Amino acid sequence: MKILGLEITLLEDCVFSASSATAGAHASLDRVPGQALLGAAAARLYARFEPAMAFRAFHSGALRFGDGLPRVGRETALPVPVAWHHAKEDRPVGDDQRLNPARIHNFLQVRELPGGKQPQQMRNGFVTRDGRLIEPQHELRLKTAIDPDTGRAAEAQLFGYDALTRGQTFMATLEADDDLEDALFEEVAQALEGEQLLGRSRSAEYGRVHIRAVETEPPAPGPATGNEVILWLLSDLALQDTHGFPTLDPRPEYLGLGSGRVAYERSFLRHRRYAPWNAFRRGHDREREVLCAGSVITLALDVPPTAESLATLEQGAGLFREAGLGRVKVNPELLRQPQPVFGTPGPAVDRPCPPRPEHPLVAWLEARDEDRELRIHQAVRKAADAYAGLLERGRRMQGLRPDDAFGPSASQWGHVREQARGSRARNLSERLFDSDRGAARASMENWKDTAPWSDGSTATFSQWLGEQIKASGLDERDRERFVAGLARELMDLARTSGHSNRKEARHESA
Repeated sequence: MKILGLEITLLEDCVFSASSATAGAHASLDRVPGQALLGAAAARLYARFEPAMAFRAFHSGALRFGDGLPRVGRETALPVPVAWHHAKEDRPVGDDQRLNPARIHNFLQVRELPGGKQPQQMRNGFVTRDGRLIEPQHELRLKTAIDPDTGRAAEAQLFGYDALTRGQTFMATLEADDDLEDALFEEVAQALEGEQLLGRSRSAEYGRVHIRAVETEPPAPGPATGNEVILWLLSDLALQDTHGFPTLDPRPEYLGLGSGRVAYERSFLRHRRYAPWNAFRRGHDREREVLCAGSVITLALDVPPTAESLATLEQGAGLFREAGLGRVKVNPELLRQPQPVFGTPGPAVDRPCPPRPEHPLVAWLEARDEDRELRIHQAVRKAADAYAGLLERGRRMQGLRPDDAFGPSASQWGHVREQARGSRARNLSERLFDSDRGAARASMENWKDTAPWSDGSTATFSQWLGEQIKASGLDERDRERFVAGLARELMDLARTSGHSNRKEARHESA
């Protein structure tokens, strides 16, 4: 197999939509999809190729454009396997963004947590071999369409883009079968190098990236363990059954491994459906139903797999492999133990950084900025821990179970986050607590609910948020970042607290 690494540096914010829906909140992928790289190469080369060559390069699957995953130094992070769980009351990541393996439990190997604690599945982020948790940075911007007749904002045309922020680095791979012509492989690689425009809204201020080719090692499967095969999905996986219909049932025969069964009791699957946009055709391609990256599949085969079949599977499986789908890790080491065993930290940088100017003002500004980031992070963690205690005491007071809905929902915290990161035409207090339009106003459902504080007094959740902002001791600008960070933390907590879809919909309309 031919393979080449593609280091992608975002020079501008980039929009890669997770869904083709035009209604509702926009969400971006947390990676650079291989489909975008395929489109960039095809835009430069498709018209120059003969039809047979164009098919071989961009449709046959002999040449594959992998997803761009977050890169830190020389380490490429992989999607967190959803087989990992942690106790609800334990935070699995430390202040240095390294995962604590003692707090992570691999449910492929264990069935419950010590002490009967309630488990929570890990679903977000990427993990490196040395245990760093990487969460790509996003930014939401609200915009309005312009009426071409008047040059003014169009009526009812407000929309927003959730984008990966500039400055981040991702690593993709360009892979090809051994029988693909070397000249074709090199021509496609050269077409991708340099500056490119990827994603949505490329004609505006989004999408500019720089791509650099780097050497990389081909993937290798882990050792076989009898008749069992464990697959960790590094990208979405689209399968079809023996009749050619899309399926979400990852049977061994659909993966080229012969007869057997899916051990669902030791598999952890998530799925989604979407229709990718084809800019050349100006329309959507056919809808795809896929198992999501991070899913873990355990297969029990009737006969042990051969080394050749595992090596073939490591090179990809399923449909749309040319667009980055179907990348799997076979029998990964990280999933062999009840708790993960991480390697030693690797090099911190991939190439030498340019020398910093030696000036007292620069040193003072850098020290001040680092101190500010630390204070914001510490304030967020302190408030998030206090909120978890507030919920626990409130549920006890109300006689609720631990998984019963209580407190603001995930969508309400999402609204708070949007307001904290939104327009500064009004100050933060107005955006959050205005009696008519505030995102956390005291009259809104759930925000007006009361819970006991640690000192025994009671207050509403709206009052609690206001007190946390004051207690942070931050200035107005840093308070906005504090609230946005806190809301992001509490959105995840609210999603696990029993809020039904019906309540979520009602909160969004409030």
